Amino acid sequence: MKTKLLNSMRPEKAMVKFILMQVLALLLFSVSCKQEYKPPAINTNLNLLIVDGALNNSSDSTFIRLSRTKKLSSGLKNSGENNAELWIEDLNGNPLYFFQPFNTDGVYMIPGMNLDGNSKYRLRINTLDGNQYTSDEMPVLATPLIDSVSWKRTNDGVTVYVNTHDPLSKTKYYRWDYTETWQYHSPHFSVIKYLGGALIDRTADEIIYDCWKTQNSTDLLLASSAKLSEDVIFEMPLRFIPMNSFELSDRYSMLLRQYALSKEAFNYLENLKKITEQMGSIFDAQPSQLTGNMHSINNPQQTVLGYMTLSTVQSVRKFIRNAEVTPWQTGFYCERKEITPDSLGFYFGELGYLAIDKNMRGPNLISAGGAAPECVDCRIRGGSTTKPDFW
Repeated sequence: MKTKLLNSMRPEKAMVKFILMQVLALLLFSVSCKQEYKPPAINTNLNLLIVDGALNNSSDSTFIRLSRTKKLSSGLKNSGENNAELWIEDLNGNPLYFFQPFNTDGVYMIPGMNLDGNSKYRLRINTLDGNQYTSDEMPVLATPLIDSVSWKRTNDGVTVYVNTHDPLSKTKYYRWDYTETWQYHSPHFSVIKYLGGALIDRTADEIIYDCWKTQNSTDLLLASSAKLSEDVIFEMPLRFIPMNSFELSDRYSMLLRQYALSKEAFNYLENLKKITEQMGSIFDAQPSQLTGNMHSINNPQQTVLGYMTLSTVQSVRKFIRNAEVTPWQTGFYCERKEITPDSLGFYFGELGYLAIDKNMRGPNLISAGGAAPECVDCRIRGGSTTKPDFW
């Protein structure tokens, strides 16, 4: 009876085995036929002009960067457009302020402007290839004062906020950017250096213990009070500093700048922000056409990327000290090694250690303190030993 039962099951097992083999063969076939799909868009290079920046009607400098679009498949960033001519003109076409090249990456600048707040102006661009571009006419928007810059500490870190309002309720659309600077120091204070096979004292301008690092904001910081009963922006978050980051290891500074926007400029920048910062799934913002206020004169049908704004600028500087956010531990483990005189060349020469100090017994060197470069030279973390004027 048992033998009959086993025999009756064998056809079913054979059938299951046959089906599994068929499925496996189908999977192998589908994998072998799979080809990489490259959408035409990634290999398309329209070489469109990109105009990035904002016009500041103040003593602050105005910076504009010109660049060109690249193929997505190239993996390269947009290249700067050099040797162009840029100027601000009135509605009669009279040039008022000319931009000067700032660097070789397509950045141009004007040290400051004093335009009539009751008039309108245009930005005009002539590129080296003979093409001409112009912006729509722009009024000079008046930016209200910044009420305050505040911050709050949580277990995760520190968030910096801005508060502002327009008592005339005319602004409603705002943008901010900032330059941040922070002071930090290396774990070990070096008073000597190894040079030419000898240990010599560092001069005052060779001290590499304290550094200051500066960088500009990169996110689009936007807010609107258009849906509120009053033109008030309360605790708009600007910057989150994660817990125990080097930014607050000693003293931190933020120079915040505030700009008024038109409704059209705000919508353009908000759309750009969604596309560049929030895409990633089918539930996020999807690609859309960005229509700016820059146009090609030679070819009106050609797209020019960018939206120029013109406004006064309000700024304020905020400092935060490490003592205000403690506990805040930014140190990292740095081994100090005592190096005997017969090993100086090996550690300071071959291994690249940096000297810290000397342990002397009378005129005789007993040992020299040394450590890895990142433990001694604060510049390795990207900062400079030059103290900022405002510090």
